[in-house]
Order: sequence, then C-alpha cells, then structure tokens
Amino acid sequence: MTATQAEQDATELSVDDLQYVEDLVRNKIAVQLTGKGYLIESRLAPVARLHKIGSLQDVVRQLKLRSNRQLEADVIDAMTTNETSFFRDRHPFDVLAENVIPRLLEANAGGPIQIWNAACSSGQEPLSIAMILSDKFPQLVAARKVRILATDVSPAMVDRTKRAVYSRFEINRGLPADYATRFFQQQGRDWVARKELSEMIDARLLNLIEPWQGVARADVVMVRNVLIYFSPQVKRDILHRIATQVLKPGGFLFLGASESPAEMDNDYQLVTAGASRLYTTKNGA
Repeated sequence: MTATQAEQDATELSVDDLQYVEDLVRNKIAVQLTGKGYLIESRLAPVARLHKIGSLQDVVRQLKLRSNRQLEADVIDAMTTNETSFFRDRHPFDVLAENVIPRLLEANAGGPIQIWNAACSSGQEPLSIAMILSDKFPQLVAARKVRILATDVSPAMVDRTKRAVYSRFEINRGLPADYATRFFQQQGRDWVARKELSEMIDARLLNLIEPWQGVARADVVMVRNVLIYFSPQVKRDILHRIATQVLKPGGFLFLGASESPAEMDNDYQLVTAGASRLYTTKNGA
C-alpha cells in the first residue's frame, strides 16, 4: 500500500461510519448532514487531532462505544455551522431600528423591549443588534430597557459571545469603521466589545429541539439562517413554539433571506418593510 493510499484510508469514512455520524448529529441537534460526507470528514479531522486519535475511523469507533462524552460533545460542536458576520445582510438591522423598535415603543408606551437572538454563533449578530440600538436609541439603552438573549447550541460559540473578542478579519466583515472605533477597544491584535455593549447581552446554551428553559416572552425573535439545516417537521415545530410560547402579540420574527414560514406554519403573516420580510403572529397583528 502506498503512502497516499494509507493516508486516504486514514481519512475516508465508510458509508456506515458516515451514517452513524449523520444519525448522531440529527438525533442531538436535528441538523441534516445527508450527502455531506466531505463536510463530515473535514470537520472531524480537527476533533481527531484535539483528542490525539490517529484516524477518523477510530473517532467513530470511540463514538460508538458511547464512553467518551467529551468526544461526542466536541463532534456535535464541530458539526454546527458557525458562518456569521457583523450586520449580515444589513437590511434586517436597519428595519429593526427604523421600523420595528419605533412601533414597539409606541405600542408599549416606552416600556422595556426583550429580544431573543437564537443561533447566535460567535456573537456578531447580537452585538450588531446592540450596536444599532445603542446608536439609534441611546436613551432606551441607557435606561437599561433593552435586553438581548443570545443562545446557541455550541458551548464554544456561547463562550465566544460572552467574551466578545474578535480578530481584525472578523471586525472587517460588515462592521462600519465608526462602529468599530465607538463600540470596540483594540487589545493587541484583538478587538474587544466595550462593556456597556456586552452587558446588554445574556448569552446562554440552548438546543432549539429541546425545551426552551429560561426563554422569556419576547418582542423580537431573530432566528436567521439556521432553519435551513432542519427537516420540515423540525422547522414547523420550532416556528410553532416561537409563535405560541415566546413571541408577544404584536411582536416580530426575523428569518434568513432564504427562509419562510409560509409553507411550514400557519401561525404567521408576512410584514414587508423595505427590502426585508418579517413576520408577526396572526393573532397579534
């Protein structure tokens, strides 16, 4: 056997091994990985190095033994998609500041506003919310009348959200230069969110397919670019639970640009605002 063949044997998983990982991830976090063998192998490789396991086959063998909970947790964590950036797609944040928050303030007579940012990844999205509200509604923020709950299934992403430390590359992805200087402090090669900004955000671990402990009723729910990874039934369940358990009457739901509850749930009606589509519950419009 040549060195190249040996290397391929050490990295390529069998159909059964791939199916095991697919089933594990689907059962734990409902993410669909069917037909994504290359992605599974590429994301398992760093886990193998972390745990000093010689091959991907040995990673799966240990997973099947169900005796190494940390290995299983790290594999699940590695399979989550953490693509994000500051002010991703921009227009939802403009609509939030120009349309949604004014409507909520009028309806609530200036009362507190609760926002739930689900699948927050490494924190750029909840920080984007905090920045635009600090910029456009400083009195509201100064009075501590805005709270942002940021949740993610990944412990590593929740930790990053809490630390709010970013590289120059991450800062340059979508963050306006004036916001970078106003809301971040440079520490060596890193950029750290200012305390008054990060204090607006309560970052917690939460799996969307499990009971939502500690999620209060919210005026705004942002669950963007995550439903696309779930089956139609899981999507319907999540959207229904948001409508019936979380979103206040007259509240607003933001989804990703390619996502819509139209064919998945009957609890919502469409609201258009500029380039954005957002949703409110039918009994709360």
